[in-house]
Order: sequence, then structure tokens, then C-alpha cells
Amino acid sequence: MTKKQVSPARFLHWYHWLVVFASLLLTVTAWKISDNQIQAKRAALFKVQSELLLTQISERMSHYEIALKAGAAAVQTYSLQTPASDWKTFSDTLNISESYPGINGIGIIYHIPKSELDSFLIQQRKIRPNFAIHPQHQEQEYWPITYIEPVEHNMKAVGLDMAFEHNRFSAAKKARDTASSQITAPIILVQDAKKTPSFLQFIPFYDSSDISTVAKKQRHFVGHIYAPFIMHKLIKGTLKQSNRQVVFSIFDGKDSLYDELTASNHHYDDKPLFSKSVTLHMYGRPWTFHIQSALSFRTSTHSSQPLIILGGGTVINALLLFIFIALTRSQRKVLAFADKVTEKLTIKEEYFRHIIESAPCGIIITNHEGVIENINLQANALFGYEEQELLGKKIEVLVPQRFQHKHPEYRNSFSKTPSRRQMGLGREVFAVTKQDDEFPAEIGIAQFKAGNDLKVLATIIDMTEHVKMTEELKRSNKELNDFAYVASHDLKAPLRGIMQLSTWIEEDIIDFANEETKENLSLLKSRTARLESLLEDLLAYSRVGRKGGEIQLANVHDLVLNIFDLQPSSENISMTCDITLPEINTPIAPLETIFRNLIGNAIKHKGEGKLMIDVSGQEHITHYQFSVADNGVGIDPKYHQQIFELFKTLKPRDDVEGSGMGLSIIKKLLDYHKGEINVISDGVSGTCFTFTWPKIL
Repeated sequence: MTKKQVSPARFLHWYHWLVVFASLLLTVTAWKISDNQIQAKRAALFKVQSELLLTQISERMSHYEIALKAGAAAVQTYSLQTPASDWKTFSDTLNISESYPGINGIGIIYHIPKSELDSFLIQQRKIRPNFAIHPQHQEQEYWPITYIEPVEHNMKAVGLDMAFEHNRFSAAKKARDTASSQITAPIILVQDAKKTPSFLQFIPFYDSSDISTVAKKQRHFVGHIYAPFIMHKLIKGTLKQSNRQVVFSIFDGKDSLYDELTASNHHYDDKPLFSKSVTLHMYGRPWTFHIQSALSFRTSTHSSQPLIILGGGTVINALLLFIFIALTRSQRKVLAFADKVTEKLTIKEEYFRHIIESAPCGIIITNHEGVIENINLQANALFGYEEQELLGKKIEVLVPQRFQHKHPEYRNSFSKTPSRRQMGLGREVFAVTKQDDEFPAEIGIAQFKAGNDLKVLATIIDMTEHVKMTEELKRSNKELNDFAYVASHDLKAPLRGIMQLSTWIEEDIIDFANEETKENLSLLKSRTARLESLLEDLLAYSRVGRKGGEIQLANVHDLVLNIFDLQPSSENISMTCDITLPEINTPIAPLETIFRNLIGNAIKHKGEGKLMIDVSGQEHITHYQFSVADNGVGIDPKYHQQIFELFKTLKPRDDVEGSGMGLSIIKKLLDYHKGEINVISDGVSGTCFTFTWPKIL
């Protein structure tokens, strides 16, 4: 913006002096306003520069984290024990030097228990005979840097054990135990000849997705994807002094990581106009930034405008200045708004790109003509193609040849009536790999608009294992049905014959048999009856889930009383039923089986004295909750899980008649109906079984 000085061309008349006086008055006012604005502008510019500095460093660290997570995802997807050649290929694909300036390398650290050290060294020395773990330490585990790329200027780091030094070891363990990215406190890299402040960044990977607790994280921990950073190289790759007007230093606690606030820095201003300190929590470490304005800031923000206005500005120049300031402000707001919109669009684009790349299934995007425009890594791997190889090709290359002539017709039909749906619903769908191998697939398709163009997004899941499991399940169900038939028809008939023969023998010898013979006959009949009961329970157990039971209107209170009335009566056994629920719609047969087994168990194990059974129930929003409590002998807490196993009894079978399957049948019925059961007992004074039963909405 160019400023003009207006000089009088001729002698002024009185009214000119009036204008000059007015101009001077306005000039003084304008000078004060202009001076204040310049100072505010400087403060705002310093704030923007400071926030931009922090944002750039934070975003760059997030960028590096994404690269490490990509490495972890690749290792977990393809092989937890990645060969050195595969890791080099992955590193070359990342193109670290160009795509990730400032990073010193990317590598793998494996966690090696002491018991597995020898086999690990043998495996590594097959390809790298000189591979060794160093230095020695007193820990009972090893965390060696197994691979790092590029290896040329990181050779000294190969084999370096994280356990030898506190900062490295504590950060590595913290990353393992939190399943999150962590960085170390300041360290000196062994490969850094200048011995300047550096740090490491870790991303853990595991051999299981079940890492909900610290113990599970430690048990399933395999190793880290890591990257070493030399701090001054990181800053150089992230920021350029020509693009900023601030200088800064970074401290991790009391330790210096990076320092530009020195007299040797020609950008350093020993009397800065502005300065501030900000602490960022950077992946588990507190980084304190001391930021101050540089000499270039003083130079670029210096303005003689107030002095010009004060010394000889005119009303016209002052008005022009205000107009320019107003226009500048408007332009700044427009640009800020445009930058904000652009940033949001960029974030959205990155967000959706990461969703596609991180999706566990294959994703392909085509245009309205079926030409492939985008494909994620999972789809490339699924079909056996290299990256970018499928781009520009027709989607029909992934369709078996016998269906290819019909597929364009299906595409056109979908374009006319698009909807989000599963492709080939009700029939088998197949896809074909680059090697012409067909596999069953589940394909979901949806149409969306990208600008003015229509696109189709397809998700592909390989159903090979699902089909195998389905066939195996059918075979298992057939075997189970065959077993049920044998148990119900071929085995029970001989048992009834044995029971009848035992009765006849007992009748024949009752007058002259001794007590031992009578006792043995009684034992024979008892165990034959037990075996028949066991077969009945086995048959009931095998049928759980195949017949859910007819849904009827049931009064649970009356149902429980009827079950109790059918039990062997005794003066020493009583029951109270505190169930006041209204009649409910439910499968009666399985619910009756559960109550019958729980009440029967309480009676069988009543012990000495009078048995009191208390049955209660209450209604919740999504389910009912029932309890069956007694004052019997109780169940030791150490058996609370075992009692639900098949054939598990806590007393000899000759003491208590039963197959040991009652609670197993209950557990299987509740699992099938999405219910739960738990037991409360101290093993001395009584037992309470509580189970949930779903509502039929």
C-alpha cells in the first residue's frame, strides 16, 4: 500500500487553514488510532506465528505417528515376525526422506523374553551373521532394535537394547501398557556423531485384539514400530526460518531439546517485542516452548505510518488509510474464512482417506462406467494386485469370466435404482483374483455423488472361511442329531430292559438273598436309573437352541408353584414365591426347565435341618431378573465356575442322585436366550442363583 504526502501548491487562504487545522486534529487522532492498531496487529501476528509454529510441529508429529501406525498395521496384518526384506520394502514404499523429512529412520523393536533369546539370535543370524544385542544389562527381558531403515546411517542402532537405558526403557514400557504412541525423554542416539538432543517414538503392536487390560497388553505384546529423531533435523524438516518470524527453544522438563535463543543465531533478538511460554503434552512428555519474536519480526512489522500521519498527513490520506485498513480487515477475514474452510475440507479428506485405508475389508470406488478410480490396500491384497495396478481398469476384471457378460447389465440396473444394499442378496456371489482363483464374497454397494459425478462404493469381504465354517457347522449338527437319535432310541431301550430284569431278580431272590446281595441289586437299579437320567439330560442338552420353545402367555408365579408341587414332598422342605409380575409372553419350556433344575438342586443338596427355598423376581426395562435362594449346605466359592461344566458334581453320585448336567443345561439355555446366571454362596450357609431372562417386546 503506497502512501502519498500532500504539499501545499500555493499559499493557503483562511479556509485552507481551517481545513489544515481540521486535518491536524484528525491526523493526531488518526496517529493514535494507527499506532494502537499497529501494536495490536503485531500482537496478533505474533500469536498467529506462535500458534502456527506449535500446530506445524504437532501436525508433523501426528504425520510421523501415522507412518508408525501404518507399519504396525502392516506387521499385524501380514506377519508379526516380519523378514528384514519385507521391512525394507515397506520402508521404501513410505519414501521416508521425501514424505517424512526430519525422521531419522523407521524400524522394529521386538520384545524377547530371556527364555527365547537364543532362538531369536539364531533366527536373526541366518541372514545377518553379525547380529548382536548390545549393551549388556541386568533386566530379564530384551528389547532390541531388530530392523531399521535406512540402515546405512543407522547401523550402530541395529541390535541396541532399549532395556539398557532408563529413558528409552520407561517410554517403551509405557507405550506397551497404554497401547498408545509414546516418546522418550531427551536422549543421545548412538548413530548421531554430533551427540545432539534426540528422542524415540514408539507404536506398540500385539498378537491379539483383546488388550482391554494392562495385563492383557503385556501378555499379547510383540514389539514396537519406532522412529529415532534428531531434534535439530526434525525442526529443520518441519520449519524454515524464512517462513516464520519467531525463534524458540524446547525443553522437556529441565532438559533442553532445541534452542534458537542464543546470540549466535542471527535471527535472535536480545530485546524481543513479544515472548511467551507454552507447554504441550507430546505423546507422554511435557514439551515447553519458549517463543519470542525474531529480528525479522521487528523489521517486517515496523511502520513509519504513525509518524507520517502525525507530521504531514492530510484528511484525504487519513480517509484513504481508514478505507485501506477497512478493506484489509475485510480481506483478512475473507482469507481467514477461506483458510478455515480449506483446512476443514483437508481434514475431512484426510479423515475419509484414513477410514478407507484402515477399513478391515476391501473397498473399491468406481465411476458410473465401472472404471476403478480408487482401491484400498486390503482390496489389492484380497485380489492379489500390486498398488495402482487396478486403477483405470473395468470392475469386470474382478468378476468370474462366466458372469462378466451379465455384469454391465447389473451395473446399469443399479445405476437406475441405486440403494445401499448387499450385492446378490439371496444367491452366491463370487470374485476372481489376479491368479484366476475364485472365492465366495460378500459385497456391499452404495452410490454417492462426488461433485457432479456419480460414484459407486463397493465393500468386499472374503467369505471362504465363513463358508467352510458353515459347512462344518452343518456336519456337526447332523452328527449331533444322529447322537440324539441313538441316545433317545437305541440306548434307552436296553437300560429299561436292565431295570426290568433287576426288578424280576429282586422279586425271585427276595426271600433268601443276604443283605449284601440286596444292597448290590438296589445299587444296580439306582445306577441304571441314573444312566437313564443322564441320557435324558444329554438329549435335553443337545436340543438346546434347536427348539426355542413356543411363546405363550405365562404366569411365572403359578409356574414356580406347580414345579415345586411336583417335587418329592417333605415336612422339612418349604418354599416361598415372591413373584408379583403380571402374565408375560415368553417361551415357557426353557424357563420351566431352568426353574425345575434350580429348585431340584436345592432339594437334592439341602443338608441337615429344614430347607427353606425363596424364589423372587423383578422386572427391568429390557429383561426380567429371577432368584432362587436356599439355606442349604452352600457351594464353596472356588467351585462357582466349575458347577456349570458338564457332569460336574460336588458330592459322590451315590450320595446325591443326579447326572451333573442340570446347571450345564441351565447355562446353555441362558446363553441361547441371551441371558446370564451367577451364584452367590460362602460355601457354608445357603446358595442364591440369580439369572436374567429376556423380554419378548
